[in-house]
Amino acid sequence: MRALDLSRTFFKQSALPALQRDFPEAVSRIAAGLVGNGSDCFGFDDEFSKDHDWGIDFYIWILEEDRNSLQEPLSAWKEEILCGVPSEVCRRRSNYGSKAGVMSIGDFYHSLIGVPQCPETLNEWHLPPEENFAMAVNGEVFYDPIGDFSTIRKALLAYYPEDLRLKRMASACMLIAQTGQYNFIRTVKRKDWVTVNHIRSAFSDHVTSLVFLLNRVYKPYYKWSWLKMHELPVLGSEIAENLRTLALSSDFTEESLQGQYKLIGVICSQLSEELFRQGLSDSTDWFLTSQGEQIQRSIKDDFLRLLPPQFYY
Repeated sequence: MRALDLSRTFFKQSALPALQRDFPEAVSRIAAGLVGNGSDCFGFDDEFSKDHDWGIDFYIWILEEDRNSLQEPLSAWKEEILCGVPSEVCRRRSNYGSKAGVMSIGDFYHSLIGVPQCPETLNEWHLPPEENFAMAVNGEVFYDPIGDFSTIRKALLAYYPEDLRLKRMASACMLIAQTGQYNFIRTVKRKDWVTVNHIRSAFSDHVTSLVFLLNRVYKPYYKWSWLKMHELPVLGSEIAENLRTLALSSDFTEESLQGQYKLIGVICSQLSEELFRQGLSDSTDWFLTSQGEQIQRSIKDDFLRLLPPQFYY
């Protein structure tokens, strides 16, 4: 059973009744859930996840005005109630794992995205790594009677401002073309196998980024991005499987390299057709520089539009 399911059940059956008993005046101002860093928050935990930082746990999020009065007593209360969790499903923390503690709502979001609420400026959206946005909206909120935590979460789930999304799509198109469509075959001819290997990896990463952007979903930490891509409705499973095929055929025989280049073309054609379908490009040209340049021109923000198309912002 997944840690998220175990944690939800424990919170609702054991922790919430205890909160209502022990903090009757504060419980209506508390939110709780399991969100943030870790395979369990993405629902990707498996038998290999159970050796560290896995098991029943949850955050308690409090209002800023309750920090001085509630943070310490709730932290002590939470440690005590988790002592009753059976050892086989009790979280065993490593030195490098995250701790689901008691935090103000603002502190939680600030720890991930650098601001205590949904970003308001282009710079606030730009600075945090995309994987941190993915961690800010994953998992599940178990309890939020006043909705303050969930209001910020909903705003983040609405995704990047459209101009920033377009800028990142333009960049992804240019980098896909540069790596897979242009430099792959040239580097193969030079027999520079280290760089060929790097190109395949970079191509896969840029393709993955573009698929997430097309779906308006934040791409998580690289360890989970391929798994998460299978859940995306637009090209997710199709391109995920094509990237898997590319990875499995990544040797250096002439026949294999020709097959890899052909598969790169298939992937780029899939992306080009989807960009056309969504009205982001008026061309189905498989070479994605033309799409990248067109997407760049469609950006309304002067600063972003005047950046080089290949520049990632």
